[in-house]
Amino acid sequence: MKEKLISLSQQNKNNRFLKNKIELRCKCGYCESITYYDYLTSGEFNIGEPTTTISPFISEAVYDETISVTPLSSSKKCPACGKEIIAVFPLSLEELIPLLQSRPPDPHMYG
Repeated sequence: MKEKLISLSQQNKNNRFLKNKIELRCKCGYCESITYYDYLTSGEFNIGEPTTTISPFISEAVYDETISVTPLSSSKKCPACGKEIIAVFPLSLEELIPLLQSRPPDPHMYG
């Protein structure tokens, strides 16, 4: 699955979503920003165990829908103090795969 994420990210390197940034911040004050593209293509992330949670979206007549969520996380040593910085990707695996597989919008329609 990790290889599939890396491959999809590389194929969609011009996707505007992948230009968003994650800020890695240590308790000592060290801060570093990396793009989603760099986070995913580096391959230095772990795919966690799927967990179930209540969906944050309420649909008509369904209030407590449970969904499966698989987190992506990475850890890195802080260059300033040497402690471990843990970063969790803001989207789950279930949300990320369809986003990377979708085709770009029609340039004639959205310019």
